[in-house]
Amino acid sequence: MLEKQVQRALHLVAIFVLAPFAVDAQIRPQIDGGTCSTSTLSGTYFYLLSGSVVSGSGVVAYAEFGKVIGDGNGGVSGQSYASLGGQQTTYSLTGTYIVQSNCAGSMTLTISPQVAETLSLQIVNNGQAVILATSSTSAVVVGTAYRETASTIPVQCGNGSFSGGYGYVLSGVAPVGSGALYSDAGQFVADGTGNATGMSVENRGGSVSQNSFTGTYSVASDCSGTAQVTNQNGTSNYRFAIGRDGQVALFFETDAGWTESGVFTPQFAPPQQSLVNAASFQPGAAPGSLFSIFGVGLASNPASAQVVPLPNTLGTTQILVNNTPAPLLYVSDKQINAQMPVSTPTGQPVSVIVNNGSARSNTVSVTIPPAAPGIFTYNGNQALIQNQDGSVNSSTTPAHPGDVVVAYLTGGGQVNAQEPWLTGAASPPGPSGVTVPYSVTVGRQRAQVEYLGLTPGFVGLYQANFVMPNLTPGMYPVVVTVGGVSSSAATISVGQ
Repeated sequence: MLEKQVQRALHLVAIFVLAPFAVDAQIRPQIDGGTCSTSTLSGTYFYLLSGSVVSGSGVVAYAEFGKVIGDGNGGVSGQSYASLGGQQTTYSLTGTYIVQSNCAGSMTLTISPQVAETLSLQIVNNGQAVILATSSTSAVVVGTAYRETASTIPVQCGNGSFSGGYGYVLSGVAPVGSGALYSDAGQFVADGTGNATGMSVENRGGSVSQNSFTGTYSVASDCSGTAQVTNQNGTSNYRFAIGRDGQVALFFETDAGWTESGVFTPQFAPPQQSLVNAASFQPGAAPGSLFSIFGVGLASNPASAQVVPLPNTLGTTQILVNNTPAPLLYVSDKQINAQMPVSTPTGQPVSVIVNNGSARSNTVSVTIPPAAPGIFTYNGNQALIQNQDGSVNSSTTPAHPGDVVVAYLTGGGQVNAQEPWLTGAASPPGPSGVTVPYSVTVGRQRAQVEYLGLTPGFVGLYQANFVMPNLTPGMYPVVVTVGGVSSSAATISVGQ
């Protein structure tokens, strides 16, 4: 039955995998209500706090940068770096927190047996960020914490995780005289390999200068790093961290006498978020899967692959994944469709570079998950599903309870193939089932899955053959889960 279904689908699937995929297939943000709990604040967060603290007989500037890990059960631990009036200190911390259903709460951080800091908090964006403020009569300090990753897929970082152009603003107090108000606003351009350039407008106590600078940086696997920047006014040293998969970077100056911090924001989409599953346009491209890259200047002219095995170069364009060419299906100025090499390592930073002739892109680091399924769709969010009679599932040609239907996807990860599975080549004949647990749900009902694996004769394409549950007529969400990672929901039509 598998071979027969594949032959019926040849023409159907080809138009999706050998042509550019429509950008409007992305899942759009949902605006709705909800509630929070202690478990909402879970995972690794980087934070910045700034303000004023009563110290001795006066009030001095304060800035704090740190990393905290929430366990989802009310416990937190981490590391912090602070500047109180220019005096730098480093300390470990532990603490507890509570979160109410309205997303408000509090956190108590213990620095030492004699020192504890209490913060009020507001969780925003379903735990992606936390707004913080001190609850003390001797301090006015506020700030924000950002999750290390915006997705459910764990990440590891490298230098390529900080890549592209960032607009930024730094503020605080500089060691000029008795301490002068300071600001620095500009553009920071990271090349993804540890080198940076930029321009800024710097104000030290009313003395304004326009500067160009160069710098170096290093990003650790936990997405924290250090940077050194030099301009005509001297050299500055920083600790920083990347949050929300590159959507924000937090900087804290570590030079003695300085109390300065600020936020860097990508001027366009974070480069690592420009590499997505080719079916769902969601982050995550597993080994052997089809993926897309969005940008500018990616190719001189549009071109599509005409043969299999797929070429490693189309026109003047080539993609290197850890210096290994990725087979190309389609290239244009703003989009590339390709296959992730089957041998790409998972769970660690992988470098991605696009070459367009002699022009070379900035280097980007992404973490490749073992599996990240995405269902192909058409006409908005209608799942690309083949009915039992060979027709394409739609509102006018629905599936029926008990039918065996085939959903087409990519991102299923490694498979148990009867013959070698080669990068860029057509998938082996016969069944090549995925090697980790999987499931399919329709309308939140678990379906009986007869096969989930590669589609023979295609590059990077998977299929899920499953029996339609007993559902009343209507439109239902279908979700494929592989290795604990679920696809975005697509729509299937069910009839009588």
